[in-house]
Amino acid sequence: MTGLIVKIALAVAALAWGIWLGLPGRYTQTAKDIEEVMERGGGQRRKVKRRFTPLAWMQRNISARSGGSHQRGRSGFKLKSPDER
Repeated sequence: MTGLIVKIALAVAALAWGIWLGLPGRYTQTAKDIEEVMERGGGQRRKVKRRFTPLAWMQRNISARSGGSHQRGRSGFKLKSPDER
């Protein structure tokens, strides 16, 4: 009986801890911080290093093959001037 109560209490504590960890962070900026960022230029993006992955390579090749084969067989639509009718 006591072991069951301890297990339930631990489960409730683990659930509460998980919910607490899942809450959004409490980050606040002061006006001084915002002014410093604005003076530096703010939103400069960093260059992302791309890495080769076999899955990305396969997806790129599949989309390249499928796009070309569909467009060859498709007639699409043609524009004609009023004089050509």
